[in-house]
Amino acid sequence: MNYITEHISADRIIGSESVQLIQEGDVLMPDGKPDIDIVLRCEASIVPEESKAEENRLSYRGRLIINVLYCGKDKGVHSASAEVPINDFIAIEGAQSGMLSHISMGISNVECKKANERKASYKIMCDVKGSVTDTAEIEAVTDIYEIPKEQQLSKTVNTVRTLCMKRESFTITEETELPSTKLPVSEVLSVSCSITNPEFRPRDDSVEARGDISVVMLYTGTEGGFPEVYEFDIPFDVSLEADATDSDSIADVNLYVRECYYDVSENAEGEPKTVNMDINIGADIHTLCSESHDILSDAYILNNEIEFEEAKLCCSAVVCKNRGQCPVKETVSLAEGCPDMLQIFRASGTVYTDSVSIYENRVVLEGAVNVDIMYITGNDDMPVYSFSDTVPFTQTIDARGAAEGMEADVYAGIAHIGFNMLSDRELEVRCALNTVTTVRDKSCISIITGAELKPILQEVLDAIPGITLYVVKKGDTLWKLAGRFNTTVSEIARINDIENPDLIYPNQKLVIVKNV
Repeated sequence: MNYITEHISADRIIGSESVQLIQEGDVLMPDGKPDIDIVLRCEASIVPEESKAEENRLSYRGRLIINVLYCGKDKGVHSASAEVPINDFIAIEGAQSGMLSHISMGISNVECKKANERKASYKIMCDVKGSVTDTAEIEAVTDIYEIPKEQQLSKTVNTVRTLCMKRESFTITEETELPSTKLPVSEVLSVSCSITNPEFRPRDDSVEARGDISVVMLYTGTEGGFPEVYEFDIPFDVSLEADATDSDSIADVNLYVRECYYDVSENAEGEPKTVNMDINIGADIHTLCSESHDILSDAYILNNEIEFEEAKLCCSAVVCKNRGQCPVKETVSLAEGCPDMLQIFRASGTVYTDSVSIYENRVVLEGAVNVDIMYITGNDDMPVYSFSDTVPFTQTIDARGAAEGMEADVYAGIAHIGFNMLSDRELEVRCALNTVTTVRDKSCISIITGAELKPILQEVLDAIPGITLYVVKKGDTLWKLAGRFNTTVSEIARINDIENPDLIYPNQKLVIVKNV
């Protein structure tokens, strides 16, 4: 048979798997730092470096960064940090070298305690999700010359094709001076950087990325006393190279902080109050093209049979992607054994996701915010203390087009955290969480790639009645009935005075005459 084909190039999902890693170790206090009295808190972040598809697995590398805040024997607050390389793999059946791979990493739990006076031990649970995709190339039949149009049935297939997938980085340099209300810097205890309000816009061979870097610096002042907190935002607007991308493409970009370099220099007055920042931002860039194809789904021919050649295409399409904000508010109380609060000087938090459920046009996120409160006690033997508590939350996210059985990825991060002391043992915590939700539908589609005409057996043709009085059932169409009784849609419509061949209803009586 002679037919027309259309070339379809689409992403084919090989596999996607999630694993948890438990990292345990010690952070040693550097020479010159005082001995540990109390471990106040442990901060951790994980940075993906590389992923690579190999035979039946996905290999990846990353870095785990740990920073320990502690109260020393000198009653001051100090810090120490460590970096641990991660090199592992995820088993993904069917993966092969040269296929596209993607890895994402996150922290789901952090435990830290004093091991002895010179080291703190940690136990950190890391979440790793990897995926491998390949490109499927298929020649799909769209039309068969020998068969009239009314005896062919078409369907629309929506596919997604990767245009560019790469990992890049860029550096933002900023110099800021502490305001006059802040003390000069003696020792920087920690600097945490996070991406807020990101926006992405595809362009020709590039993606524009803009947003803010939220910086929180904890330090001790030159006049001693308790730690100071300085917060500021650094805006950025960069262009990321993305070959084959245009303004109609879909940009799926993830930004994360890879490195945060800083130092403090003297200002014009000779005070150590100028903070110099070099922040290296990693960018996982994935641009895609969404395409629609009208292809043949079925056909029949009078007095003959058609044998089709078919191939399966398993692909994933982005149904929706949106950004939102989730408020979380809860009253927490100090645990027994914690000293009373005199003044809170820092509140921070980490978001953990417990479950993501998909329903019609919505995604329900359940998780918790692990809140860390650092405060002044008013107790000379224990001047600074840290308290942690878990605040659960449930958030319903609008996701138009979502349905049960689809997949959803939800990123949740803290945009803002505030507090209000209610008493020396109780406080109200208020958080604003930024969420980024991506819903994908994974499906396997049968595509006709060829057709061969075969004569119908005479006994099969003879078994079809010459004239049939047929009662329409639910799900029937004139096209299905025409193929079943060896006739045409137009012939059934003519005999039964049907003006709209697409409109028949259950229990309707039809006279159908076999075409010989």
